[in-house]
Amino acid sequence: MRKKFKLLTLLLALLLPAWLIAQTVVSGKVTESTNNKPLEGATVSVRGGKNFVQTDADGKFSISVANADARLVVTYVGYLTQTVDAKNSKAISLIVDNTSMSEVVVTGLATSIKRSNSANAVGSISAKQLTGNTRPQTLDGAMQGKITGAQISANSGAPGGGFSVRLRGISSINLSSEPLYIVDGVYISNSQNATGAGTGPFSGATGQTSGTQDQAPNRLADINPGDIENVSILKGPSAAAIYGTRANAGVVIITTKRGKSGKTSINVGQDFGMVNALNLIGMHKTIWNKQFTVGTDKATGADYTAEKALKNPTSQTWDYEDIIYGNTGFISNTRISMAGGSDKIKYYAGASRWDETGIQKRTGYQRNSVRLNLDIQPKTWWDIGIASNVMVTESDRSFAGNDNNGVSLGYTLAYIPNWLPQLPVNGVYPSNKYTGQNPLEIVDKGVNNEKVNRFIISFNNTFHLIRKSNHTLKLTMQGGIDQLQQENFVHMKEELQYQQQRANPGAVRNTSTRSKNLNIQAFLVDNFEHKNWGFTTSLGTVRLETENKTIWFQGEGMPRGTTNTINAAVQLSNLELSSWQDVGLVAQEEINWDDKIILTGGVRMDKSSLNGDTKKMYAFPKASLAVNISSFDFWNVPAINLFKIRAAYGKTGNPASFGSKFTNIIPFAIGGVTGASTPTTVGNPAIVPETSKEVEMGIDFAAFKSRLTGELSYYTRDIKDFIDVFNLSPGSGVTSLKAFNVGDIENHGWEVSLGGTPVQSKNIKWTTTVNWWQNNSEITRLIIPEKATAASGFGAFGTQRLRVGNSPSQWYGTPNGANGLPTAYEDAQPKWQLSWSNNITFLKNFEFSMLLHRSHKNFNSSLNGELTDEGGTSPDWSNPDKNGNPIGAGRILGQPGITSRQFIQDASYTKLREASLYYTVPKSVLDKMGFLKNMEQAKIGISGSNLFLWSDYYGYDPEAANFGNRPTLATVDLLSFPSARRIYFHLNFNF
Repeated sequence: MRKKFKLLTLLLALLLPAWLIAQTVVSGKVTESTNNKPLEGATVSVRGGKNFVQTDADGKFSISVANADARLVVTYVGYLTQTVDAKNSKAISLIVDNTSMSEVVVTGLATSIKRSNSANAVGSISAKQLTGNTRPQTLDGAMQGKITGAQISANSGAPGGGFSVRLRGISSINLSSEPLYIVDGVYISNSQNATGAGTGPFSGATGQTSGTQDQAPNRLADINPGDIENVSILKGPSAAAIYGTRANAGVVIITTKRGKSGKTSINVGQDFGMVNALNLIGMHKTIWNKQFTVGTDKATGADYTAEKALKNPTSQTWDYEDIIYGNTGFISNTRISMAGGSDKIKYYAGASRWDETGIQKRTGYQRNSVRLNLDIQPKTWWDIGIASNVMVTESDRSFAGNDNNGVSLGYTLAYIPNWLPQLPVNGVYPSNKYTGQNPLEIVDKGVNNEKVNRFIISFNNTFHLIRKSNHTLKLTMQGGIDQLQQENFVHMKEELQYQQQRANPGAVRNTSTRSKNLNIQAFLVDNFEHKNWGFTTSLGTVRLETENKTIWFQGEGMPRGTTNTINAAVQLSNLELSSWQDVGLVAQEEINWDDKIILTGGVRMDKSSLNGDTKKMYAFPKASLAVNISSFDFWNVPAINLFKIRAAYGKTGNPASFGSKFTNIIPFAIGGVTGASTPTTVGNPAIVPETSKEVEMGIDFAAFKSRLTGELSYYTRDIKDFIDVFNLSPGSGVTSLKAFNVGDIENHGWEVSLGGTPVQSKNIKWTTTVNWWQNNSEITRLIIPEKATAASGFGAFGTQRLRVGNSPSQWYGTPNGANGLPTAYEDAQPKWQLSWSNNITFLKNFEFSMLLHRSHKNFNSSLNGELTDEGGTSPDWSNPDKNGNPIGAGRILGQPGITSRQFIQDASYTKLREASLYYTVPKSVLDKMGFLKNMEQAKIGISGSNLFLWSDYYGYDPEAANFGNRPTLATVDLLSFPSARRIYFHLNFNF
């Protein structure tokens, strides 16, 4: 034992001097570049190591490094991160970050990078940009106008959302063009689940037992925007390739708020708001002394005279549009959160309740959300992260959009004369002889309710296997589950006017949807640094599973006062099950030379049960290069502190929809004996996924100490082998294949962003950003004959078609050309979009912000004018034409000279999406108020969202779309539910 002790002592004696020699202590001072003011609390760390310190009140620090060649990374909130040689650390000056160049963006499933080193134009929205100015109802609504390359529009103004998001153009013809959403590492569902509200017994929008015309919201509405810390948007395959087979339409990565070590902070907030219609059309004013043969006053002389004399002797009229949509709704948004922790455990806990009543009676939206995020360090080599969120939402959306039963309110309003009494008398609703249904009776008695219970849970385990100053190796294991339970209840009572005309009056439909998304991944990430070189290698595997179950029960002929479908005279039911799995292998290498040249290459290999060959691995490669030219010694332009050129390439995939490769057997029974008939539509067992290849190039710059910044990007994106139905010769006995790879689409576009701080002084600071972007799409290959795109429109009112050389979102209609094919009109995609955001702080404690958004030359297939002209309710309907006849009577389909030109309407618009004004109560004032002395901050304000609309478009909102999230942006408007303007009053307190 004594010999062993002597040997250990000798080894220590030999190694200790070597260790002392190897460790070098360097000191320095960190200041602000503008006024040389010391920065207290700046973090100074050894690049590639775990050693870090913070500066003192004088901005000074001392830190041990392995050798004099070590590199120090200096960070401070609100300033650009700076990397310096340890030997040059005596005086470090940080530049105010008027940009987002120092923020971290995603480069892989387990890695990230500073934006200043990124080779992609990754969109990013901070918590302040999302909800710091106003309180958008939903997350996708909060993103409108804030991302270059994105077209985000509200499909309906009904409470609870309903948005369409497209990143860099058209991604598919029949499959989803919505991006993949990931919340804290969990792949979540953003489906629009069918409710049955558009089926036969209800609005009758579709003749099928289910469809896409229910005006249902998308499930992103469940997420509380107030929980979110940051949103990163990978807009194209060059950035999203590492997400492989589900990333064809881009990826939206959502990171929620986490705790920080230190003092516990408590935030309490209360918002009160009012809601009213952003825009109403108005109704025709009846001319009592004149009779017309069509329109509002279309009744015969006897009918009209009887109505006037017997039922309406005072010549009274009613503005039914205002009665239905002219109400004021109210909003209450209550929230509380608590965050804090120590070096070993950090936590963030929050709860909120959103309660909104709509602009229409008996409509509204409620969202209850509880969140708990934990970061735990059981050992110095082991980190655990947990994020959990429970959401309970409910919405009442009434009935809007397409209609064949006189149920949808906007549709029905178009045909109601304003002199026709419709208000109830002693609880009895007068009949409507023109549409077959009194709309006020639908408002008061129709039910379209949705309830959702949902939880999203994620975990993250990180094991630090090697932690040296120049070499780290970690194993990360991440996974999560998104479990959704949605219940829809649609009810039309038997006493409703239109139900009385049905063979079995009284209809009920209960729809239950269960959805589960499960994902798990494991990655080894190795980071090695040698002198000015850095190498980050990541290897991993990913598994994704999705399960859906939808079951509905429908009853017609319901006994009075009952809603149980078992009592119905006619009972229908249906069960749909679907599930699929994806497995991926990922490898990526990032090489960084002194933050000057950053090269990244990687590949993801995926297989999916949705593909024809379930065992085949499809490769999705990526490669990128970023060169920070301004970091080289030869750069001699002091005014420009950042100049970077970049290029990136990537490929993503999109498998066919569930069931596309299978043939459904059609059962039948004869004499009690079960058999099966030969189907005419068959599956395609050889189906391969759609793919998307993208090349992106760009320039980023910052000038005048980042007072002026800019970003310019150009991309070209090719969709290969898009999937559509393949029609066959009837002589074969089979009319079509469900899915076939039939062609290619090309998207290309520009994105420009300019930001600056025109004024920055002691009393005022003004930051402003202008974003401009555009996308063009073209079908470049098609192996099937030209055809109309499914569910893209209504015949002569405009449809979209597959035509080589033209855009898949272009409109077509009458008259037909010499070749017998429809005439091509304008595009549903805007020619360009522009947004302008401003933030001004003044008089120390006041802050003003605003966001203006322009969409230019996007065209809708609008039936609004046709409906109101045909019904005679257009405000200008009775204005005389050149022959003295009412002009509205000559604008109806079927009248001489009327073609689709009339219905393909310019839906350009400018919207003031957000504006706000806040006042922060000084801490000195709070300290003087005894009961508030423990409060760190108090903030009060007023704001608004969707405040003003400037457009010549005839309708409630040029963003409206009857068919929901159609891949080709089929913006068909049938007087959809009007959009709402929201005004808020805010109270926010930090303790």
